Amino acid sequence: MRESAEQKGRRYILEGRLVIRHVDGGIIRAECRGGGAVWNLGRSAAGWWCSCPARGRCSHLHALMLVTAAVTL
Repeated sequence: MRESAEQKGRRYILEGRLVIRHVDGGIIRAECRGGGAVWNLGRSAAGWWCSCPARGRCSHLHALMLVTAAVTL
């Protein structure tokens, strides 16, 4: 069975692949290793973003959203 983006995001957290690089108010910058590459991702006033080629909410963004839930409330 294939993992959903949300399931992959949870696995990335458990495997220690997500690293938060900077938090300043509502701006968050992070890196996530997945698929053999390191992707840059974050949140700003413009919204959530990831440098990976996936469209929509990728597994990297799901991981970041899970660990930054308290910041975004």
